[in-house]
Amino acid sequence: MPALAIKEAIEELYPGQFQVDVIDFAKECGASWDDKVIKGIWDFALARPELTTSANKLIDSLSRLTWSNTVMKLFLQQFINKGTKYILRYKPDIVFSTHFFCSSVAFFARERYNLRYKIFSYMTDPIRGHNLWVNPDIEAVLVATEEAKEYLLNQGMPADKIIIKPFPLNRKFFQKIEKSREEILSELSLDPSRKTLLATSGGQGIGDTAEYVRSLYKGNFPFNIIMICGKNKDVYNEFAGLKKSGISDTPLAVLGFVDNMHELLEVTDLALAKGGASTTLELLVKRVPTIFTHCAALHEKGNIDFFVNNEMGWYVKNKKEFDSIINTVLKTDILDRYKANIEANGYLKSLPDAAAQLAHFIVKELETPYKKRAKTRYDYLRAIVLGIRINLHRLKSRSKKYRILRGK
Repeated sequence: MPALAIKEAIEELYPGQFQVDVIDFAKECGASWDDKVIKGIWDFALARPELTTSANKLIDSLSRLTWSNTVMKLFLQQFINKGTKYILRYKPDIVFSTHFFCSSVAFFARERYNLRYKIFSYMTDPIRGHNLWVNPDIEAVLVATEEAKEYLLNQGMPADKIIIKPFPLNRKFFQKIEKSREEILSELSLDPSRKTLLATSGGQGIGDTAEYVRSLYKGNFPFNIIMICGKNKDVYNEFAGLKKSGISDTPLAVLGFVDNMHELLEVTDLALAKGGASTTLELLVKRVPTIFTHCAALHEKGNIDFFVNNEMGWYVKNKKEFDSIINTVLKTDILDRYKANIEANGYLKSLPDAAAQLAHFIVKELETPYKKRAKTRYDYLRAIVLGIRINLHRLKSRSKKYRILRGK
């Protein structure tokens, strides 16, 4: 979503001047196995946040061993081989990546084929990332906040290769909605006289949110409920069945993957959500107090902490905590107070212009030539050590005697 927002901004600000292609890189280049592995690991992480948090801590503790360039060479050779050939055919003038592995492949292609283009990563974790984002071999990693910059510095990213730019969202989140609140709710067969709760677990629809919505619905919660199931067909079918059962008086709209979140959040008074980056900032832009039910790992926990520490939302770890917050919402004016806190938040003011800032940044970088990085003493030493190891291995292989075992 950040990449698409930037593409839209470039095409609006510089009409007809550039070809901008946003691709799902591993899939597009034909690295089908590695694409399946990368996406499968993410689905696994979403379903097991406690295990993923422990893995996150381990990855961060291993320093250079878990920087993306190293990890790719060890585990994702198909993506490297097919991705570098894809870039050789494409011959880009600049690569702007919103995924650390894509940045690594772009770097390997540049080195392998002696290509001349700049590479920038945008760290899509606004507050706290993970060690895979560290890549001193590219031009820079762009981050959304000072906190994110501090995190990368601590993980070993050079200070002169970290640039702060606000998080880009699609411009539709900042444009006036033409439909009225009544029209949007009526289209969903919801009651305009009630407040509305929206629940989402992100695009994959994996996580604890469904459990809490199920409890609210069965308990005749006095709000409308918009249940966004993403790509999770099992959850969609379950809630569609609940709606048909007639066991509750709560108006319920059950949706799959949506592209009108800007409209849905416009009529939302309270949200239940996973702490994903885009979702968190979309909620901020639409001034929606939020109960966060889970996060994939530590890099998403930073987004939740941002909301909680500024009294714009809550983080629940169990049903007892959730019920307590719902009780407070129903009996006090806390939603109004939290909405006012969002309105006053300083970071909110940087978001409307974020995609345009990045569009201008990319175009400016296109206008200045790529300068090949001079090799450091460390690079030469590493090449010598690697050469010695290869030659020793060859000598050992030539002198090695093999015993042939013959069957009787």
